[in-house]
Amino acid sequence: MLIGELAKATQTTKDTIRHYDELGLLISHDRQAGSRVYKEFSDENIERLETIRMAKYMGFTLGEISQQIEDYYSGGISQPEQIAMLKERMSDIDQKMKELQGVKQFLFNKIQLIEQSPNEPNQEDCLHLMRESQGAL
Repeated sequence: MLIGELAKATQTTKDTIRHYDELGLLISHDRQAGSRVYKEFSDENIERLETIRMAKYMGFTLGEISQQIEDYYSGGISQPEQIAMLKERMSDIDQKMKELQGVKQFLFNKIQLIEQSPNEPNQEDCLHLMRESQGAL
């Protein structure tokens, strides 16, 4: 199928498909038609795009996905390896959630400081709030 057909079948933009193809995440072949060269994509790419979408949703970067996708499709990643990878991702998410909680606390404290101060808080006050927010974790 051509890029437009794949884009329509997967509700993915042509630019995204081109980018993923350049990264080696998709399988394509050049097809000559007169003086033009078109990319031909196999039906397998529909599933690959869904896999990429799901991996991105789980927080994996395109670099991480490109390192693992061939092993995934060839069965080269064992079940224990898959579980370990997902547990590591969960740990990363827990850490990010803690960091975001600190940012949220800082914003809350800064709002309170602004509401209670007739003047704009100075840089020192803001740095103190930031340290307090980080220390609360």
